[in-house]
Amino acid sequence: QEAVNMDAFGDFNYQEILMDDETANSVTAVTSSNPAKKVVFYNQPGSAAATFDATDVLTITANSKTLKLDASDLPFTLSGLLITSLTITSNDGEAGDYISVLTFH
Repeated sequence: QEAVNMDAFGDFNYQEILMDDETANSVTAVTSSNPAKKVVFYNQPGSAAATFDATDVLTITANSKTLKLDASDLPFTLSGLLITSLTITSNDGEAGDYISVLTFH
């Protein structure tokens, strides 16, 4: 039954995060009291300026586990576990670089 429940979503949230520097940016909808079951990361739609350079590396920290993605990995889906904390950092933040994050709860 738990496996079935991981594919049932009761809520979702969309957030655009400006990646203009190298600081960690939190996904505000993901908390221990509102864990995400699935997260999709992708370039901000509709804006050429939002495209990451081929050399950009995004570091995603979910529940103290770290993933490193480059621009060719987007869109990227993270699922299969309850995510209670989520931050994203860019190695080369530039003005106009946005990442879109869609979370399912």
